[in-house]
Amino acid sequence: MKKQQLVNLYAQVGVESAVLSASQTQLTTLLFEGALNALTRARLSMESRDIAAKGAMIAKAVAIIDTGLIQALEPYAEDVLAKQLLSLFHYLIQQLMLANLHDDQGKLDHCRELLQNIAEAWQQSQDKDRVS
Repeated sequence: MKKQQLVNLYAQVGVESAVLSASQTQLTTLLFEGALNALTRARLSMESRDIAAKGAMIAKAVAIIDTGLIQALEPYAEDVLAKQLLSLFHYLIQQLMLANLHDDQGKLDHCRELLQNIAEAWQQSQDKDRVS
């Protein structure tokens, strides 16, 4: 087995272990980190004209937002804040699809910035809860 394959396998085991032992709050943080990482990698792939990698990374971010973040909020969809976040997540998915289709770095950067802001607000709310 090549060195890079071993590194990838080790990383995968580390992520799986983190997910299995994480609380719901920690899982949400991991989802944000995963989506942001995928968007960073999509940007790098876009810059290097690696169409397949760009598409794969955008698809990964969309999947995390759709199956992770949106599904976690759906039980609370009647809450005003949850409803707004759901709309924002759906907007992000739409814009990411357009960014992929049109190879639009501006849209990709905009989506990453929005998601980063939401992730930071999430983290601040969790930090605030720990202090209280």
